[in-house]
Amino acid sequence: MRTLLISGIYRPEIGGPATYVPALAQQLLSNQVPVEVITLKNSGAHTLIEPWKVSYINRDQFLFIRMIKTFITILRKAKLNEVIFANGLFQETALVLALVTRKSVAKIVGDPVWERAFNKSETTKSIVDFNKEKLRCKHKIQRVFLRWSLNRFDHITCPSLELKEFITKWGVNRPIYFIPNGVEDTQRRQVETEYDLISVCRLVKWKNLDKLIIANADSKTKLAIVGDGPEEDNLKQIASSVNSNVAFLGKLTTAQVIDNLFKSKIFVLVSDYEGLSFSLLQAMACGLPSIVSNIQGNTDVIVDNQDGLIVNLKEDFALAQSIQGLVNDPEKLHKFGNSALNKVRNEYSQVNQISKMINLFYSKLTE
Repeated sequence: MRTLLISGIYRPEIGGPATYVPALAQQLLSNQVPVEVITLKNSGAHTLIEPWKVSYINRDQFLFIRMIKTFITILRKAKLNEVIFANGLFQETALVLALVTRKSVAKIVGDPVWERAFNKSETTKSIVDFNKEKLRCKHKIQRVFLRWSLNRFDHITCPSLELKEFITKWGVNRPIYFIPNGVEDTQRRQVETEYDLISVCRLVKWKNLDKLIIANADSKTKLAIVGDGPEEDNLKQIASSVNSNVAFLGKLTTAQVIDNLFKSKIFVLVSDYEGLSFSLLQAMACGLPSIVSNIQGNTDVIVDNQDGLIVNLKEDFALAQSIQGLVNDPEKLHKFGNSALNKVRNEYSQVNQISKMINLFYSKLTE
């Protein structure tokens, strides 16, 4: 069954879909399923040579023009494929599905209306509070388009039970399946430690990297930040102003990310929201303990004082105190790291989780 995969981001960019879509494509190909990908990229970014065809659309052009080009590309490719999977670009894909009948699955990993509003400083509320309040007209219109788009798909999947509740409350009436993310097993290796702390994510406001940089300065530790994004210049200015020892490593390949995880003592993820972070699971697969914010996407994975530490960012100095309490405690570092490694191997195998997604595609085809 020929399958078309659609994503707004793709490797080597940082983010769940950028990691997930190539992994899904590889497993489909291993199952002898023809597969191709449609994605966006920045105009200056290099294209990759993959075992499957990748159609790139330049991201940095006038939005309306980009959406038209994306719609036309998806429509053309949809006619050649029997299954469509979208991990982003939902509106363009939904317009195609309104014209072409195909088996379709959407994977949604967050609330794009909240993310957009938060990053543009249109709200300071958490994703939970944002989803409880009465939306402004602009956000209400965006929610209507998102709901309409998701309701064009046969099935919806998400990696978080909390997100599943949100999606239902948005008025999405399609079947919604909870399928956690997973990662590949990583070969353990012994390397010299270079960083006390490491964080791997898009550099956007709701990742709270500014708070991590300040806590790193207070703790007199060394921090590596992997990724790029709109907050990069601002974060560098903050690091300089508080004399925080931070290495901004930029966008790295998966292999380079893993290399730097092994050079680090602790993985830190203090976002305001996570569905189920690939970066967190990858760090666990490398045997790193974690310090994470007390949001459900993190606490669904990390047990406090078992796999790592959970902090409440609203408590003054809580993050710095957690860093200071863990970074120089070899016994806890070893204990938490081993617990994290065992958990990710037992509960978050990439092969198992992707197989669930593939089974969803093709079990429904035979109904």
